[in-house]
Amino acid sequence: MKSSLFDLDIEDYEIGYPRLDFVDFPSFYGLQKVKAPVYVYRATKEVSPCVVVTACMHGDEINGLRTAQLLMKKKMKLLKGTLIVLPTVNIYGFLNKHRYLPDRKDINRCFPGKNKGNFGSRFADFIFRNVTRYGDVFIDLHSGGAGRFNIPQIRCDLSTPGMHELVENVSIPLVVNSALRDGSLREAISELGKPCIVFEGGEGLRIDETIAKYGLNLIKSVLHQYGMIKAKKEFIGEKFIIKKRRWMRASRGGLLLNKAKYGKIVKEGEVVGELRQMSGDLITKIRMEHDGVILGMSTSSLVMAGDALYHIGFLDDYNPDDLADDEGELSDYFDFES
Repeated sequence: MKSSLFDLDIEDYEIGYPRLDFVDFPSFYGLQKVKAPVYVYRATKEVSPCVVVTACMHGDEINGLRTAQLLMKKKMKLLKGTLIVLPTVNIYGFLNKHRYLPDRKDINRCFPGKNKGNFGSRFADFIFRNVTRYGDVFIDLHSGGAGRFNIPQIRCDLSTPGMHELVENVSIPLVVNSALRDGSLREAISELGKPCIVFEGGEGLRIDETIAKYGLNLIKSVLHQYGMIKAKKEFIGEKFIIKKRRWMRASRGGLLLNKAKYGKIVKEGEVVGELRQMSGDLITKIRMEHDGVILGMSTSSLVMAGDALYHIGFLDDYNPDDLADDEGELSDYFDFES
């Protein structure tokens, strides 16, 4: 990577004023310059606490970009520390409406990267060095892929030091205790002994303003927890920990008629969808195999045998009858306060 590329130096940023720059990212063919936005708000001489927000790790997950836009445009006063935002990490995939890097690598399987590896590894190294140089806590904004919608949720490894305390005071009630994936940013950050939480919400290639607001509130709740902003209310509420999850898959191909709502608490035996033939005749009803919450679902109605339909989080530690008064909607617990 050439020295002309973006190299974050916090001393370049004036204290007390947020700044959005468009900086040079690596060129993948060596022919054209590639620029991406980087936002830095340094409130005090002391850099810590420093919160780093990344979005569009996968180029098609543009709802994270929208959350970053809301954050950068919000008129808020940072009381201490530093806020760093990379709204489009995978600028190459974003520009091409594609999930991966130009070399077809998933950057979220390349961290922490190597400066002498393939392009994916080199680019991961470039991003990792910049975001970890000052960061104390990390928020990585994701969504479902194209054709899959995720209810707003946090994914994290609760065994990471400080993670329990962090998630107890954030605005999202649904916490999925998720094992670290090899090569992910979350794994690489965790190996540094620092907390990294992944926000999942929405669908690839789509902007959902409600989901973006969930993401914004999550970031604000973390900033408030570190004393970096004032808030009208504390973002504290009951948390629902999902320890086990699985996808329900189609036993046969057909047309999917969805009967469930995302985020809905569903009970064993409940019908969540139907598969029908082109003639309209019923192939089968899709019934829940366990009590659980629908974390995500397919938004495509054209289904082949084996396709993932419903992502179910098990509720072994909870009684579904006690979770909500309004048809068991987890959205009852979400905090929409601005």
